[in-house]
Amino acid sequence: MVIQNTYAQTQQNNKSVSTTQEWIDPKENIKIQFRYSPAKPILYSMTDLKLSIQDLSTGNNLKDLLANIAILKGDRILFKFNNIAAKNGDLLLKVQFVEDGNYQLISQIRSSENISIALASFNILVPLQPLGSFNFNSIAALLLPIGLVAISGTAAIAIFLIIVSKKNKRERKLGSK
Repeated sequence: MVIQNTYAQTQQNNKSVSTTQEWIDPKENIKIQFRYSPAKPILYSMTDLKLSIQDLSTGNNLKDLLANIAILKGDRILFKFNNIAAKNGDLLLKVQFVEDGNYQLISQIRSSENISIALASFNILVPLQPLGSFNFNSIAALLLPIGLVAISGTAAIAIFLIIVSKKNKRERKLGSK
């Protein structure tokens, strides 16, 4: 039997953190907690995904684990991470979402002896980005090429206008003689 609970939002290092989602399996005595930061992921920015795998009865993190993680949107697998070590029961992934929508993180947790411990599923919501909201670092990287294109285009137009102007002056001089 698997039960999924949700708890209140927490703050971490002045970054907003999503509501903590839990996957509890009393039969296997496992609790997996999942949260992501920022709570409202921004497109083309890094989002931290954190899993914590614990002993349900003691609350202590389980040690020496391996994880396979898949992040899906609809029926498409967008990210896949295999054999990630979670030595102290904590796992941190960094991903960059390129479109808004509902995503699903599926985790398969195994012991270091390759014995399956838990299979859990969590939701990630990447909201529609409001106009004017952007990641300055990704925009800053585009400014130099855009600036160079603008300067080159302006220079080409100026050269064209100078050539046309000189040609017109020559034609006028030839026509007045």
